[in-house]
Parts: sequence; C-alpha cells; structure tokens
Amino acid sequence: MRFPLISLLVIFFFASVSAAAEETVLFTVDVKLSGTGVSAVDLKISCDLDRPFSLTLPIPVDSSRTFTVPAPAERDMSCVLIVEPLPGQQLTFLGDGGSTFDPEGQGCRFTGIRRGHANFCQVQVESQETSLTVFKHWIGTSKKEDNVSVFLDCGSERTYEALEINSQRPASWSLQVNAADGFRCSVSEEESEAWIADTSDCQDLLILPGAEEECTMVNTKVVKMIEVFNRYGLVIMILAFMVVGGLAARKMIP
Repeated sequence: MRFPLISLLVIFFFASVSAAAEETVLFTVDVKLSGTGVSAVDLKISCDLDRPFSLTLPIPVDSSRTFTVPAPAERDMSCVLIVEPLPGQQLTFLGDGGSTFDPEGQGCRFTGIRRGHANFCQVQVESQETSLTVFKHWIGTSKKEDNVSVFLDCGSERTYEALEINSQRPASWSLQVNAADGFRCSVSEEESEAWIADTSDCQDLLILPGAEEECTMVNTKVVKMIEVFNRYGLVIMILAFMVVGGLAARKMIP
C-alpha cells in the first residue's frame, strides 16, 4: 500500500516536532503586572550550555510566553530567568515543573534540567510602598497643643493632601516612586503667631523607591509677657518695686 504524499509529509512533520521536543526544554513564563502601572518587562534567560546561551524576551502586561531551549544529551544543565529590578516595584518569583526550582534565587532558577522537561515560571510585580512620616516636637509648653496642618511638596507634578499633626499624632504619606533615583520633597506647616516653626529637618528630602523616610518638625511656643505673671506674681512684683523705691527715697533724705 502506498501512502499519499500529503500523509507522508504530515508524518514527517510530527516526527520532526517530536524529535525536536526531545532535544529541548520547554519554558512557560507568566507575568502578573495588574495595577502596577508597568506595561511590560524584559525577561532574560541564561543557561549553562557548552556555548553561551542567553535570550531576552519582552512580555506585555498580564500575559504568558512559551519558548524552548536546546538541552545537551549527556548531562543536566541549569537555567535562570530574571527580570531586572523595576523602580518602585517588588518582584516575586514562583516556579514549578520537571526540573528543580530554587525558591531562594533572584529569579526563576532551575537546576537538574534534562531534555523533555517542561518548566513554569511566574513573575509577580507589586507596587513597592514608599512612606514619609513627619513627627512633631513642642518647646516652651507642657500642655496639650492643638493639631497643626502640614503640607507635602514634591514638585508640581505630584499633589498630596494636607494632614493634621501633633506630638502624639505624626503625619504619614504613602508615595508612589517609579524613578530609580527618586525625587525630592519638602514639608511645611501652617503659619501662626502662637509659635515659631523649625522645619529644617524636613526640607529637600530625597525619597527613594521603597524607602521609609522620617523627619521632625519643632514648634517653639511664643509666650506673651502678660502670660508670664499670674495675679500673685504681679502683687509680689509691685511690692518689690515699692520696697526698692522706699529705700531709694530714704537714702535721698538727709
């Protein structure tokens, strides 16, 4: 019996695919980026083959990519799949499959890889929280003072709401920092004739991705002279002036 030519071609195709699959390792990479503001990542694959092997694969947001890597016949090999650190983002790597996955590695690292193995790598990208906390310190008063409004300025492109602050109530902002070199911020507070504000510790702060910055604002209470003396103090002061005046008068009398 003779096979039609088309049948022979189909058999040859699947035989070739099967042989190729037996000589390679299959990798599937899934990237979870939802809600982070990142549109895609560049995944780099490196394997310890006889000849240096590396591949860079762009993966769009919330999608998967499947690819194969040639594998030697006579030995195991290892591969690592990494994503370069993203400013303001935290990366988590999960893996599974026929090879051994190293959960402690920086990326998806597989060892003991042999021909025909199929491995899965998931890259989870989460926004890394950056915070700035401002503390308040009062000088010249022992009583509980009213809250003070403080304002955060990180440039015209970023706006933050004013917060209330006091010695027992610090103010804290959560910031989205996507630039690797960060940006600078300053904190100011509402003006008042009742205190003098020292904000020098909260000026020109460098806010880096993932940082937990802190600074302290100092308020010195302005006390009016009329408040220094209570009614008993005023009486004593008047009597003291009378005594001093009387002694001076007696010295002037011959």
